[in-house]
Amino acid sequence: MSLVDKFEDRMEPAFTRSFDPESARRQFRVSLILVAAMALAAFILGFALPLNAPRSSPPTPAISSDASDFSGRLLTLDSAD
Repeated sequence: MSLVDKFEDRMEPAFTRSFDPESARRQFRVSLILVAAMALAAFILGFALPLNAPRSSPPTPAISSDASDFSGRLLTLDSAD
């Protein structure tokens, strides 16, 4: 039995099939305000978080300077026959 066979043609509580013009205008205004708020937030964050911010301390290397010579072999995940 498929989903189409179980379909009932009754409306669900939160959904309507038609909209009055005032509801559509109100929803459009709310959407525009939300888009404007997100654009303003992105603009403010763009200035608040600069890309070339000076660092307070230089980064430390992950390995010590005496172990900088690598003489090993990198492993691959390819299967060899």
